[in-house]
Amino acid sequence: MLDILIITIPILCIMNVVFHLSCLLMTLLSLEALLLSIMFMMMNMMMLIEMNMPVVCVLILSISVCEASLGLSMLVKMSRLYGNDNLNILSLSKC
Repeated sequence: MLDILIITIPILCIMNVVFHLSCLLMTLLSLEALLLSIMFMMMNMMMLIEMNMPVVCVLILSISVCEASLGLSMLVKMSRLYGNDNLNILSLSKC
């Protein structure tokens, strides 16, 4: 049962990113879930091969925190400038 979850959660996260490309908040949430599932897979594999490397998990967590903070700052900036978080309003012809 756990093997099925380990395989399906990243696939569902990637599908969610593809289907919700116009909404920045849903894309960011899907990317966060994808990073957490990758970290869970790595921890699970480390336990299977009896490898103790918590540095890798801390590195992935720090990268996901940086990604979340950058995404949240972009979301706040877009909400202040345009009034919503739809990515359809951003185009190169308006720049």
